Amino acid sequence: MRDTTIEYYQRRAGEYDATSWEHPGGDADVSERVRGVLGSLSPVDTLDVGCGTGYVSRWLPGRLTLMDASPAMLSIARRRLPGAGLVCAKAPSLPFADGTFGRAITANLYGHLAQSPRLELVEEMLRVAAELVVLEQLSGSGSFSESPEERALTDGSRFEIHKCYFTVDRLLEEMGGGEILMAGPIFAIIRRADPRVTTGQPK
Repeated sequence: MRDTTIEYYQRRAGEYDATSWEHPGGDADVSERVRGVLGSLSPVDTLDVGCGTGYVSRWLPGRLTLMDASPAMLSIARRRLPGAGLVCAKAPSLPFADGTFGRAITANLYGHLAQSPRLELVEEMLRVAAELVVLEQLSGSGSFSESPEERALTDGSRFEIHKCYFTVDRLLEEMGGGEILMAGPIFAIIRRADPRVTTGQPK
């Protein structure tokens, strides 16, 4: 096993959709609920941090900028969303000026970071956007857990990645509060606006 997350996603890119959102054992209703929640957001300039193949990105309204650390993932996202801007960079640092976007979203990336980078990512997303949206996987046990996790690819290679399974309360706490847009059964989606924007304070 190797603790090389970018290499893992480089090699997983071609199988990502089929082994995650389109997994034959998955529940199609979950994907439709996520699509409905994200599609109901107002259309604004949006940064998708850790966009992967762009599978979830295509459900986001507004002009898109897609960011990922894996060129292989971005290559698939480019074909899926040819009109989107593409940036190859690794979170939590975001290579954009303050207030560049109306919204920054991250789907299933936040839980692959350790706690300090997670909190940094929240601050970075609020720095570059008026609001942030986080989609993350919930814990089946009802308790937050965080540990290394072994993953096997279809070619037989094995990797060790960092993985968190959240409760809604834990996710709200780490984000510094917010509005619950979806609370299960598999995913939580939480939105937090920058208070400096909603109260009229300068960013």
